[in-house]
Amino acid sequence: MPGNKWTVEQLRADVSYWRACILLTAARLDLFEFIGARDKTPAGFAAHYGGATAGWETYLNALCAMGLLRERRRTYRNTVFSGQHMDHNAALRLRPGYDGLRQWSSLAAALTSGKRPEDQIPFTSNRRQARQLLNSLDLDARAIAPYLLKKLPLKRSRTLLDVGGGLGTYAIAFCRGYPGRKATVVEHPNVAPLVRRAIGKTDMAQRVLVVGADIEREPLPRGFDVALLSNVLHAHGARENQSLLRRVHRSLNPRGRLIVRDVFMRRDRTAPQWGALFSVLLFLQSPRGRCYSLDEILRWLRAAGFAREKGPFRSSPLPFDPDSVLVARAQVK
Repeated sequence: MPGNKWTVEQLRADVSYWRACILLTAARLDLFEFIGARDKTPAGFAAHYGGATAGWETYLNALCAMGLLRERRRTYRNTVFSGQHMDHNAALRLRPGYDGLRQWSSLAAALTSGKRPEDQIPFTSNRRQARQLLNSLDLDARAIAPYLLKKLPLKRSRTLLDVGGGLGTYAIAFCRGYPGRKATVVEHPNVAPLVRRAIGKTDMAQRVLVVGADIEREPLPRGFDVALLSNVLHAHGARENQSLLRRVHRSLNPRGRLIVRDVFMRRDRTAPQWGALFSVLLFLQSPRGRCYSLDEILRWLRAAGFAREKGPFRSSPLPFDPDSVLVARAQVK
């Protein structure tokens, strides 16, 4: 919703969670992929997923009412839109939203109690959900990477350290884009096996190393020309981020570069709107995470021994990418 202009219709739309729950459940079940190009009956859904035919008919009729399915003689088929845009990859992108339904329902209790998670959710709490979120982020990162690499000063960089690098999407793109380069991805020990498995399925397994480490506390590998922190700072508290940036500085070769990709908030932290809303989710999923203002991040960078070189600028022109990029140079202390 642009700006802060509210209408009664907008209010009703924003609190109507029925549609979201119905759609996220379809994504969780990979329902549109199951239908494919062949019509299915409620009995067919019950045979495939379990449950009662009557319940499936009620649910499928709701998807028809939303314009995502078509019904004819008690059989159901994908619409043109769902057939084109609700495939398996779309389901992967939406599944983390389904996992977050229970967390969002606990918001009032979290606010009134002041209690936050002791560890990062889901990365340290649920490997299945962590895998689903990483797969979703990987799909987006694959689309973003070509735009991002074109904007970054990487041609003379021989080695990349990707801190909190997920499934290694950007590290892989860096090595593919620049022959002979090597990269190291540092991820939490609970996540590192998933990263190794994902990279092992690519042609970059010999050039992308995976290190399992807690980036909030443990030392980072050293000797890199460039380090990447993509969507890392918002997951941690201010004190942890300041410590992390000092350790990143030590990991870089003299005059090495740091690339920070994240949502940079306005000074009052009310804009951009996406970052303000995302901070509420981080309140539910992390001990101290939130989206930080550009002023805060620049202050941390200076204290850690970095000088701003370029940015912030848009990470990509893609509509689902809210991030910006800041490039900093390590100063010799």
